[in-house]
This record gives sequence, C-alpha cells and structure tokens, in this order.
Amino acid sequence: MPVEIEVVNDPDEIRNIVPVVRSAWGMNNIEQLVKDIVAAMRFHGGLVLLAKEGKEVIGMHFSFPGRRKGRTYLYSHMTGVISGRKYGGVGEQLKTKQREWALENGYDLIAWTYDPLMSLNANFNIHKLGSIARSYEENFYGQMEDALNFGIPTDRFVAEWWLSKEREKPQPPLKHLDATASGPMPDLDALPQVISVAIPEDYVAIKKSDHDRALAIRLRSRLIFKELFSRRYFVVDYDRQSTSYIFSRSSGLHQKYGKNIFSDT
Repeated sequence: MPVEIEVVNDPDEIRNIVPVVRSAWGMNNIEQLVKDIVAAMRFHGGLVLLAKEGKEVIGMHFSFPGRRKGRTYLYSHMTGVISGRKYGGVGEQLKTKQREWALENGYDLIAWTYDPLMSLNANFNIHKLGSIARSYEENFYGQMEDALNFGIPTDRFVAEWWLSKEREKPQPPLKHLDATASGPMPDLDALPQVISVAIPEDYVAIKKSDHDRALAIRLRSRLIFKELFSRRYFVVDYDRQSTSYIFSRSSGLHQKYGKNIFSDT
C-alpha cells in the first residue's frame, strides 16, 4: 500500500506524532522532547526566559517566530510562574523583558492565544498589557483529556500586542451583553459602536461545580464573540469591576491595525 503524506490541521491529529517520536528515537521521556523542541525554537530565532530568585527558578517564558499572510511576528507560546508565586508581578516582568527583546530583534508585533473566559488572563492581556483581540479560534488545542476540561472545547482569542502603537482609550460602552446568561441569545442587530460583554468571574470554579453550565457558557460566548468579530468589532479593553470586555468598531481601529492576519476570511 502506498504511503500518503498529509498536512495536519486538526489539533487532535497532532497527538499521533507522539508514538512515532517514541518509536523512531526511542524517546519515552516527554520532558526530553519538550526541552529539545524549545532548544530548537530558541536557536532558530526564538526567545527563552527564566525568572530566578536566588538559585530558584520561579517563572519561565518561551516564544518563537511566526509568519502569516506575509507578516512576521513573535508568537508567545507560554509564560508561567510557579504555584505560590503567581499574581506577584513576575509574569509582568517576564512580558516586559519579552517586549524589550522583541523590539531589539526587529519585531513590532507579539501574538498569543488565551481562553477568553479566564478573567484574570483577560485583565492581564488586554487591560494591563494593552493588547487587542479580533480573532476567535474554535477548539484551538483540540480535546482535553482531564476530567475538568473534557468535553469543553479549547476555544481561544488571539491577542495582538502591537509594540509601537499607543493603546486605544475606549469610550464608555453604550450596550451591555452577558455571555454567562441562560435563555435566548441577545439581539446582535443594530448594536452601538462600543459595547461590553460580561464573562464569568471564575470560569474554573464553574467547570468544577457545574460542567454542563460551563459548556453552555462556552458555546454561548463563542456565538457572541464570533458574531461581533465578524461585524468588525475589536476587543480594546477589559473592565475587571464588571468582568466585561469592551468591544469597539471604530473605523480608526481598522486604519491603525490594518489587515487581520489571524483571520482565515
């Protein structure tokens, strides 16, 4: 039977490389595989950072070059801080160092994906750092196998951190939508230029206590976010007090940020 070579687009298909890696290289230690991949990314233009306190490593970051529709950018794959040291400013220090390195190496855009229903990430990525979002990726990482996430699609926003552009100062929202509500979908016709959309304050707690509700919120928010992006809205800020994204479709946004390289349309 002839061998066929196919390009993989389904994230769940990617897991099929693991048994081949184990067989071809005799590599049963996945930690070794991760280390080797990150080392290769660093050599070929990527960035690896460690946050240290004395001799203890308390945080890490790695990113690598990306290219879509003719534009090169730095793709920020992972930034993390050890348990017990989160929310103390280490993550922000890592991102600041990443920004400095990116500018020194000719990048004007850093991009990454994150779960739009995680309120702390929304506040950090959008409000603190000043990134924008205008792209929604369904089930980006494929099916998760753990009990907490099983059956809940791994949908993601694409955050765009433009390093040489001043952040937008949004106008007060003129209409409020709730992505956490049950019942009929809100009317998305004739919306004003600036609106807000509420997300859960603690989506992880909802997944732990009520899996069906967590899935319903994921699917409802997906419909709302995708529809707003299709109508050329941008996420320009996040309001922690109301746990809400601020969306705007000012014509100036499209002039400022140009073509959306992360959209397939």
